[in-house]
Amino acid sequence: MHRPYTPRNKLKRIVIRGFVMVSLSLSLFIALIYFKQHSMVYHPRPYGAGYAQALPTNGEEIFYTLPFGKQTAFYIPARNNEQWPSRLWIAFCGNGSLALDWTTILAGYPNPNDAFLLLDYPGYGKCQGYASIASTRASTDAALNTLAKRLALSEDEMEPRLCAIGHSLGSAVAIDFARRHRVQRVVAIAPFTTLREEAARVITGPLSYLLIENYDNRAGIVEIHRRNPEAKIAIFHGTKDEVIPVRMGRELAQNFPFIDFFPVEGANHVSVLSEAHDKIIRWMNN
Repeated sequence: MHRPYTPRNKLKRIVIRGFVMVSLSLSLFIALIYFKQHSMVYHPRPYGAGYAQALPTNGEEIFYTLPFGKQTAFYIPARNNEQWPSRLWIAFCGNGSLALDWTTILAGYPNPNDAFLLLDYPGYGKCQGYASIASTRASTDAALNTLAKRLALSEDEMEPRLCAIGHSLGSAVAIDFARRHRVQRVVAIAPFTTLREEAARVITGPLSYLLIENYDNRAGIVEIHRRNPEAKIAIFHGTKDEVIPVRMGRELAQNFPFIDFFPVEGANHVSVLSEAHDKIIRWMNN
């Protein structure tokens, strides 16, 4: 025998149907964030015609191959005509930039004894593959080893010369590099505290735990200082940064008093590179 159809039953069905629709929509949204997170973090692109003359005339391409494909890095040797540089700066770009973008920032670099190794992430520029923490580490170490062989330097001879510089996501990669190598200096421009905390700011806290990978700059700095207490670290952060708030860079400096912190008044996430240019170069060489 059927129960009579009443307004109460109708309301119950509407509520259940609404709950199911909301649950499905939320599940689809969560799935979208989970499966699309790589494209939210990385924005790979090839080199366009505008980069044809970007590499200085004394620059060299460094070719090497990894299981996920062919890679190309760029080496700008020291101008002192010596076989080996006094320092080798490993440079990491932001997630929407390319390695050769550093050539504009480093134009007119005053110290003739320093060399630079400019690195693209897998999938960026002339590099094949898929960017991740693991693949970036593998590519960076392979580029460094390839260059060391070209310069006839052993690992023990190369390590004391190393420094790292990075912007935005590249700051995290630079810190991650420095925690695995014995570096002299690290320059972090517009860094976040952790990638998860930056994601929480954009997509809310609970959803940030969907991140498969998480660069943790706090943990990285702890490890750098533990392995090499003499390493110098500087943070430059625009006070009007609309992508990664200046409070994150300031918090890192407050947590670790040995860090030199430079707030760049009025600079945003991109303009900090030009507006702090002279201060950055000066700190690299003081």
